Amino acid sequence: MILEHWWQVFRGTASWLSPPFFYPAQGVLGYSEGAFLFALPYAALRFAGAGPLVSYQIVLFALVAAGWIGTILFLRRCLRLGVVPTLAGAALFVFPNSANIAAASHTQLFAIHFIPHVALGIYLFLRDFPKATSGGRVGGMIVAVLLPAIFYTSHYVGWFSLFFLLLSEAVSGAWARLHWRGSVPERHILWNRDIWKGVAPYLALSGVCFVPFVMTYGPALGQFGARRYSEMVSMLPSPIDYVNVGPTNWLWGRALCAGRGSRPLAPELVKGLPVGLLLVFLMAWLRCVRKTRPYRVDVAEDGRFCVLVEGRPINDEGRLASLSAGLGAAVLLAWLLLLRVHDLSLWWLVAKAIPGASGIRAAYRFQHVLAFPVAVVVAIALQQVLNHVRRGGHSPRKRNLQWAAVVAACLLLVVEQFNTGGVALYGKQQQRDLLARIQPPPRQAKVFALLPGTEWGRKPLETAIDAMIVAQHYGLYSINGYSGQWPRGGEGLSDTRKPEYLSHLVACRHRRVQ
Repeated sequence: MILEHWWQVFRGTASWLSPPFFYPAQGVLGYSEGAFLFALPYAALRFAGAGPLVSYQIVLFALVAAGWIGTILFLRRCLRLGVVPTLAGAALFVFPNSANIAAASHTQLFAIHFIPHVALGIYLFLRDFPKATSGGRVGGMIVAVLLPAIFYTSHYVGWFSLFFLLLSEAVSGAWARLHWRGSVPERHILWNRDIWKGVAPYLALSGVCFVPFVMTYGPALGQFGARRYSEMVSMLPSPIDYVNVGPTNWLWGRALCAGRGSRPLAPELVKGLPVGLLLVFLMAWLRCVRKTRPYRVDVAEDGRFCVLVEGRPINDEGRLASLSAGLGAAVLLAWLLLLRVHDLSLWWLVAKAIPGASGIRAAYRFQHVLAFPVAVVVAIALQQVLNHVRRGGHSPRKRNLQWAAVVAACLLLVVEQFNTGGVALYGKQQQRDLLARIQPPPRQAKVFALLPGTEWGRKPLETAIDAMIVAQHYGLYSINGYSGQWPRGGEGLSDTRKPEYLSHLVACRHRRVQ
């Protein structure tokens, strides 16, 4: 629905901020996800003559492909990992158990597939920083433009991505403080003019790119205010939910989900890691933490930071260990903040103190974003194991057996993600049949609403979405609708079977356009 609205905006036949539902309310795009980055290839397909649902399906496949390619480029070109660790890491990120579950009804979370490209931009920007190289400029612009665009596509994915970057910075700062050699690090960072001069243009560019997001969601925030912590706490994970992969995971579902599927909002809690992946991640992180204990941080003559071990700069393997230790610590910190014990959680502090957190209701969706750093840590660990095998000096037979064990472990990590749950909730033929049953409206018609008791044999939520589809198909406005928020007085229109529905419908005729 939103993607079709964007296509009509690009054609000049629709108002940008006001999709044709919840009439006469205005600015209702800010009630839902913006889906902006999805809309660009979708509109191209629609202009090429593809139908709405076919275009939507192609976009979803293309997003997965983009995530796969971006992860491979980051692991292979930036981190210089081997083929086997690269393919395993890419598969763990693109095809995790949690993504299969989310694909059924939360396709806005497919925006996670832009995260590897943000990582590519960060790598290019930091590779020669603070020197202003062409690659650094390209990387800085990628991050400055792509992060606001992700926010405008899926607010959850954008906010979680930025929050994870802040957690990573906090972990890096704490680690540098513990390993600092010489004077305190703050004056080399906070008061370093070269750093601020190098970052300022990209902060300004990013601020400009955030303007459409603010214009869309600022009025909605002013109208509805922040989410209450009581709304968030039921969707925060208990300790067992970190291995809760849902009842349809083929390997672990029955063992780790018994008795928990009946909990309120259970579908928001089945985003844990399979046991094998969780154990490998934790062991890999602990190994890298031990390896980085003797490291020391210093500032070189050109102002750049360098990590030393026994007085010499670390090699590529040491850099990977440092990256893995930092990413793993940031993931564990995120899990600690999310953890709920009874109704107590540190997420209450996040919701109160971090800008934008009060708009996050289903906070455990953070797990979709954390899938990328988890995959990177595991891929680095596999590379370290392979390096150990190569340097072991074993006989060819033993080396081949070790290689086979590594490949088998990679396959197990990927296979345990397999989920047998269905993802198809709606068929193209259903929409064709729906529109075929609806007679075209009179030429003078501009607005329509569902009659009391109208259900079309389906649930109220589905009927409201059907009304939106009919409105869009015939170029009308619908008083009915569905989104993440409701306009003032619109909640009474959610179910046509309720006795008070007609009075709410009549009241809409006299509601002022806001």
